[in-house]
Amino acid sequence: MKFNKLQKNKGFTLIELMIATTLFTIIMLMGVGSLVVSSNSAKSSQKLRIAVDNVNFAMESMTRELRMGTIYTCPAIDFDGFSTVQLSNLLAARDCADGGNLIAFMPQQVGVNPPIRVAYKLNGRTDGTKTLQRCEADVTPCSDIVSKDVDVKTLKFYVVGADSSTTNVQPSVRILMTGSVNIKGNTTDFSLETIASQRSAEY
Repeated sequence: MKFNKLQKNKGFTLIELMIATTLFTIIMLMGVGSLVVSSNSAKSSQKLRIAVDNVNFAMESMTRELRMGTIYTCPAIDFDGFSTVQLSNLLAARDCADGGNLIAFMPQQVGVNPPIRVAYKLNGRTDGTKTLQRCEADVTPCSDIVSKDVDVKTLKFYVVGADSSTTNVQPSVRILMTGSVNIKGNTTDFSLETIASQRSAEY
């Protein structure tokens, strides 16, 4: 049998393979880059949500404890110089119509050894930010109740009707808290305000 024409084997040249491989690599790198960016954005959003939830929970917990407490005191004490030893001496009810950055009160007496007095206050951190702390009389140190990503810029307690012997006003505390949440350089501001009216058999 004779062949009049030689059949040529057709295929890709080396240059074509190199171009195809390069294009495929570029497309894959772009896809992986987009995936990494999306993953980082999702993680940042999750951290922001957790930090904001933390702030809301701290406010709710503080409000609930104040609502069940009695003998509110809003002393004129610089929060940086405050100690839990002083807290055990703050036993007199005192209004604070102009707002103070610290409040002390007698908590609901439950448990084996309930604290005599509890306080909420601002406290400065070493990096220049501020945190919200809960303190118990003669217990050191006070406890941070917000995460390190939260910077509490303002914390004000407006107390009215604290001394029930001189007024018929139901004791209440208006709480104002402002600040920001910083997640990887992205800052989100927040502002919260609520009122805790004392739950007492008298009212």
